[in-house]
Amino acid sequence: MDYAHSMIKKLKCVHDSINPATRSGAIDVIVVEQPDGEYKSTPFHVRFGKYGVFSCSDKIVDIEVNGRSIDLKMKLTENGVAVFMDEDTDENGLIERIYHQERDVDQAESNCELEKTEKEHSEFKIKERVRKTSTSLKDLKTAEKEIEEPLSDDDLDENLDPDLIEHLLLSSEKLKSLGLSLGCNELRFQTTTKLQGTAWCVSNIYLYKWYEQLVISDIDGTITKSDVLGHVLPVVGGTWAHNGVVELYNRIKNNGYKMIYLSSRAIGHSHLTKEYLKSVTQNSEHLPDGPVLLSPTSTMRALKREVIDRCPEEFKIAALSELKKLFPSPNPFYAGFGNRDTDVISYKAVAVPTARILIIEPSGTIKRWDSSRLEPSYTSIATDSVDYMFPPLPFHLKDHNVKKERHTSAWSKPLNHSNFTHWHVIPEDVHDEELKEYEEKRSELIAQHKSKSKFSGVLFSST
Repeated sequence: MDYAHSMIKKLKCVHDSINPATRSGAIDVIVVEQPDGEYKSTPFHVRFGKYGVFSCSDKIVDIEVNGRSIDLKMKLTENGVAVFMDEDTDENGLIERIYHQERDVDQAESNCELEKTEKEHSEFKIKERVRKTSTSLKDLKTAEKEIEEPLSDDDLDENLDPDLIEHLLLSSEKLKSLGLSLGCNELRFQTTTKLQGTAWCVSNIYLYKWYEQLVISDIDGTITKSDVLGHVLPVVGGTWAHNGVVELYNRIKNNGYKMIYLSSRAIGHSHLTKEYLKSVTQNSEHLPDGPVLLSPTSTMRALKREVIDRCPEEFKIAALSELKKLFPSPNPFYAGFGNRDTDVISYKAVAVPTARILIIEPSGTIKRWDSSRLEPSYTSIATDSVDYMFPPLPFHLKDHNVKKERHTSAWSKPLNHSNFTHWHVIPEDVHDEELKEYEEKRSELIAQHKSKSKFSGVLFSST
């Protein structure tokens, strides 16, 4: 009976995760402090399902940061998406303005000598504008249909537009008012109705410095052993994780890198995905904490894009590009772990070095994307070559200006050279002068250590 009850409970969980009526969730937010002290962030994607809030119209969403209520409020649209709205802006006015902007673009383009219809121009412009945001969704309806017909729950996935995305962002001043601590902070979104009481969902908001080095990890097929089961059964246990992944990721984190978890799972899977990542335990260790970036689309559409269309890179490229814009450095992404060619496409699109795009085979072996040679496993890299591939990022003490704090290295080429032959990138970048200086310092330290040992031995014998 216990087994049957457990199976029924899991099947119900799967049904609820796929059913559009239950998909409430929020995606983690990343805030980056700039060199001048200003804040920039990724969008606040929050969505309430119909079971949580049966009627979303005109519902106000209260926000808590680390258990403390803040003055900022959000408003639910008809489809359950929470947005930051100006006092003089309503949802209908926003959609009407978008419609007229698109029609103006179409009329201007029709005066050119391009042999395309007005409908083709409208669809193209809408797709182009959405592609530049984090939605990256396909098969958009025309603007005319958006106004004439009410949006269904699935239509929302196709009609998230850039103007709406603007209402998912906060200014630097408002981000500072959240009182964030460096690292992980907890966000709680809740709304109250007379009939259903209080509905809520949670996510995390991470505050990082502008100089952080990020390591991206896909989830499905990279941490887990299956792409499909990651979508359909997000409640599976830790035995579905590749052996050694926890040890390697923790060593990478201990060397100073920030882990970013990426998946094309839908926003409704946010809670289950985080719970799964927390449940992955190997040798009494857990996966290191880090933001979990998911798709702000429906479960069925995310599953179709991942399994049927085989094009999850559309969302991943958009999400990583959005994150990359927050950093002033040309490339904050140090390395990326994936398991398919689409992951390679995503990482190359945001300039992850090809020598540090690591592909995990179904058997658990790992290879560099630009090399056919295989590493035995996650465990092998963790024990043998993690410090070569992910050199420790030492901290320098803060000077009088706190904003100048950054990671630096005594060796100016630590990221482009490795003594481990397989992983080195460009041997020409190795400078003889630097190697000579390094060896001299190492010899001095060894000599000092020997002299101290002899001195302590003399004292011991004299006593």
